[in-house]
Amino acid sequence: MIKGRYFPAGSARVVAASLSGTRDRLVLHLENEPDAADAKLTSVSDPIAGVPRKLTFADGGVFEAPLGADVDGLLKTGGTFFARLTRLEANLGLVAAVAVVTIGLVFAAYRFGIPLLASGAAAITPAPVVAAMDRGTLETVDRAVFSPSQLNAGRRRKLQAMFEELSQLAGDDGPALRLELRQGGMIGPNALALPGGTIIVTDELVGLAASDDEIAGVMAHEIGHVRERHSLQQIYRVLGIGFMVGLVGGDASQLVDDVVTQASALQALVYSREFETHADLYSVGLMVKAGRDPLAFVGLLDRIVRDAGGSGETGWLATHPGTKDRREAVRKRAEALDGAGETAQE
Repeated sequence: MIKGRYFPAGSARVVAASLSGTRDRLVLHLENEPDAADAKLTSVSDPIAGVPRKLTFADGGVFEAPLGADVDGLLKTGGTFFARLTRLEANLGLVAAVAVVTIGLVFAAYRFGIPLLASGAAAITPAPVVAAMDRGTLETVDRAVFSPSQLNAGRRRKLQAMFEELSQLAGDDGPALRLELRQGGMIGPNALALPGGTIIVTDELVGLAASDDEIAGVMAHEIGHVRERHSLQQIYRVLGIGFMVGLVGGDASQLVDDVVTQASALQALVYSREFETHADLYSVGLMVKAGRDPLAFVGLLDRIVRDAGGSGETGWLATHPGTKDRREAVRKRAEALDGAGETAQE
C-alpha cells in the first residue's frame, strides 16, 4: 500500500488517499470515505529524482505518490529502463566511476580523436574549398592585423626570387605557393602559412634577420606547414573542439557559428608543438637542397624570443618547442641528411 494524495477529475480538491492492489486491479481508498473503489490505471510518470510520481486513471483522476514510494514495487514494474536508471543514479560510486570514464573519453577524443579526424578531413578537402579558406583567412588578417609592406621594390624582388627558388625545390605536392609581404603591426616579426599556399612574411622579420639564409629558413619552415597541411588541420581541430564544447554545453550551433566566423582564421595560424617540429624538419631538407644553412633560422628565432622577453627553453605547457630544443633537432636532422648524402656519393 502507498499513501499519497488524490486529485479527483474536474475538481480542484486534494484528498488524502491510499493505493493498493496490483497493476491489473488497483484499489483506491479516499480518506473519510468508507468504501474503496477500483481504479483503472492508464499511465505512470517516469521516475525522476526529487519529483513525486503520478498515476493517472481512466476517469481522469490522478494519484500522487510521495517521494521515495515504491511505485514500481506495487505495480511490479521494477525491471523497466527508467526504474533501473533511477537505481543506478542513486549509486554514488557508480556515478563517480561513470564521470571518470566520461572525462577520460572526452580527453581521448580531444587528444587523439580530433587530430586524427582533422588529418583525414584535411587530406580529402577539395582544392577549391582550400583556396576559398586561403582567401578568407588572408582577408581577415589583412583587415584585423596587417598593413601593406613598406620594403623597397628591390628588396621585395630579391625576397620573391628567394621564395620562388624554395618553391621550385619543394615540388608540386600541394597547392601553389605564393609569397605576401606585409607590415606586421601588433604581431611584429613573424611569418604565417595560410591553408591554400599563401605565406606571409612581415617587414619586421625581414628587418630583424641578419642574413638571407635566416629569412629563407623561415620561408622553408612555412612551406613545410603548407605541404604538411598544418593550417588546414588546425582549422578542423578548432571546429572539432567547438563541436565538442557545444555538445557538452548544449548549444553547438551558436558556438560553431562563432568559431567559423571569428576564431578559425586566426586560430589556424597557431600551431601545436608537433606541427612546429615537423615544419622545422621539413625546412632542413629544403634548405639543404637550396645549398643554404639549415640552422640559420633558429638564430633569428632566438632574437625574436629574446626581444619579446621570452625563454629559449621548452615549457611543459608551451605550444611551441623552445629554440634550444629546435636548434638541437634541426642540427641532428641536418647531420643525418649530410651523412646520407656522403653515403650516396660513396
